[in-house]
Amino acid sequence: MTMLLASALFVGLFGSLAAVPFPFPVPVPYHAFCRTQWLFATPCSEISAKLVQQIEVFSPETGCKECQYMLVFATPEYITANHTSTNGLQAEKITFALTSTLLTASCRVSATSTSLGFTSLLDNGLNYCNLRNLLSASGLTSAPGFLEMTNEWACLGYGMATCTD
Repeated sequence: MTMLLASALFVGLFGSLAAVPFPFPVPVPYHAFCRTQWLFATPCSEISAKLVQQIEVFSPETGCKECQYMLVFATPEYITANHTSTNGLQAEKITFALTSTLLTASCRVSATSTSLGFTSLLDNGLNYCNLRNLLSASGLTSAPGFLEMTNEWACLGYGMATCTD
């Protein structure tokens, strides 16, 4: 009976997570990942433009040897990029879904970075830093109304992250 109850709780928990609306696919649990939400008192079109601009600045095509971001797809509402470590051994998919909020000229950004390789779940904050470094370098951490919402459950390694911003 205890096993049946535990199984029902397990299925209910993970089944309910699948029903939670999220603007992009939820990372596979055996890959390191980070999901975070950012709020801005700035229109989404401005936030999107700054994120795309910073991804392009951090592209190896600009001659930046330490920068390994490649823009894959961008609209004012959705951005996809890839990040590769400087040694080329790790790769992550980065996505940003931008939604205008009910507040005038405000924007909510759902951001995720997911390791593409079969890696340890503990990435020492790499996926968080992929997102945070773009945000910081673009100046958006100083944007009006900026607020970040994440935790160790949504962003593995968040507590251990030592980003270079």
